[in-house]
Amino acid sequence: MAKGPRQLAVQQSEEPATPVAPPLPFGKKPLRTFALVIGLPAFLLYVASASLVIFVLSMMASEINRLEDSRGIQSMHAALDTFLNGLGDTVAGEGTWTEAYLNTVVKSDPAWMDTTWGAAARRGLSYDTVLVTDQAGTILFGENNLGAITGNIGIHFPAARAMLRDLDRGIAATGDATVESRFGADQGGTVGLAAISIHQSNSTGLSVSKQNRRILWIARHVTPSLLQDFAARFQTPLAVLTAIVDPDSSSIDLTDADGKVTGTVAWTPDRPGDIAFAHALLIASVVFFVIGLMLVIGLGLLRRAMLRRATLEVAVALGGTAAKADEASATVSVAGPASAEDPILNSPIDGITASDFEVEYQPIFDLRAETMIGVEALLRWKKPDKTLVLQETLPPALCAALLDRAGLIAIRHAVGEIAPLLGLVLTIAVSPAQLLSSVFAEKIAGTLGATGFPARRLQLSLDTTLLPAAEIIGPPIAGLRQSGVGIALGNFALGPQSVGYLTPGMADRLRLAPSAVSGLDATAARHTLVEATIAAARAVDFAVTVPGIERKQDAVRLLRLGCREFQGNLLAGPMPIAALTQLVLAPARTTEVRRAG
Repeated sequence: MAKGPRQLAVQQSEEPATPVAPPLPFGKKPLRTFALVIGLPAFLLYVASASLVIFVLSMMASEINRLEDSRGIQSMHAALDTFLNGLGDTVAGEGTWTEAYLNTVVKSDPAWMDTTWGAAARRGLSYDTVLVTDQAGTILFGENNLGAITGNIGIHFPAARAMLRDLDRGIAATGDATVESRFGADQGGTVGLAAISIHQSNSTGLSVSKQNRRILWIARHVTPSLLQDFAARFQTPLAVLTAIVDPDSSSIDLTDADGKVTGTVAWTPDRPGDIAFAHALLIASVVFFVIGLMLVIGLGLLRRAMLRRATLEVAVALGGTAAKADEASATVSVAGPASAEDPILNSPIDGITASDFEVEYQPIFDLRAETMIGVEALLRWKKPDKTLVLQETLPPALCAALLDRAGLIAIRHAVGEIAPLLGLVLTIAVSPAQLLSSVFAEKIAGTLGATGFPARRLQLSLDTTLLPAAEIIGPPIAGLRQSGVGIALGNFALGPQSVGYLTPGMADRLRLAPSAVSGLDATAARHTLVEATIAAARAVDFAVTVPGIERKQDAVRLLRLGCREFQGNLLAGPMPIAALTQLVLAPARTTEVRRAG
């Protein structure tokens, strides 16, 4: 037996579709995804940054230490060179003295030499050893603080032999006095040794033959007190004369005329880079600790936000899937022969795609200030037969149904178009079902954030005739108003149910019912009712907007009752965004209505 359409519908309704959970937006394991995609890269970046900073600081400290060590070596070289040059200047001053020439070359006078050079050596101010030799190095006079010195100078100062050869070459090359100053060594340790051929100071130069030549030698030992003097005068590190150099110390070898090492000056170099590194590392540690703490807090907040968003999106998706399944089941279960009483098939919104709409804007004027203060966004849908369905002409229940289906797309579209028109407040209708959604406020905030539209310029209008009790609708309204979004109670007429919404903080303004405004002077009762509504709004500090104004007489009466904000075809009808932009740039004159008031 063939089954009729209603029998098929009943059979299908017995097997409702099971909602299928959509995939999680961050995978099946959002915490693991967060750790791998965000947490681990952030941690590695943090560690790499800290390591790089420490490495750079270490390199800078090493470079500072190297430069300081190089400066110390250069300063020590300069001090030692100055020491030898000083000995050379001293021996040159003593050897070119005419009286010295007469008492050593012309006629040897040991007593004179003892009272002059010997006395200076014993005092040890400029030198501590003095010798007078012939060209072969035989000591003719010698003295230091220990007593007389005899024999050959090469026995006491091995480097003197090479210095004698260099001195002879210098005199032969220049024909003039030549000074030799080198480091050497004797039984007392490392010395600075300087020599010059004694001659009289006149313009004839050297007039002494090689056979009769007398050589003046002075020497000064390198002592700890001398090295302390170097540190004070030349700003060098405090050095010591040693034979064993520590690996962490800096040193300079002292070589004689034969190129042999006669001693080593060593010191512990200053390391200012270590101090700078310690201070910089302390500061960097504090900075990276703060950055790390902020990173941990930020990642924690991001993690919670991701989990919350995942939970919300899954819940919404599951709810939407279940609702669609319930709707499909209900539709199939009541399917049957079409009748004239079927509310769905005969509805004015039958066949309309809610998300396919256009938006027009009707200006709202402050007639007392003669300025446009805002607009109301009005949606237009096309039916399959291309006829337009206007939001303001639909019954409240059907309008709310289309607004539910359009969702936040209309709000996003409208705020995007109105955003450039600075100063205008955008009023747009939403349904009570949207407002009661647990994620509606969050999505409104996301829309405003994405478009950069200030919350204070957005006003959501609720049809009072569709609202549930004030204690039910109050909390979501309070949440939106706290975020800065305005709330308007639309289609408002004073009555037993609507009076419950007239509590402070429930809304920002009332939008009077167009039916109450039209023909305000028709009856005294209507006029009294509107006057009472306006007075009640003032009592709870609500502003009042008069929509649907069609006649000048009604506008005049409402102006006298204290209303300021007006909207309607008397002033300007709904228009596309292009026409609204032109109106804003060249505003319409509302002076006549105000003068009439």
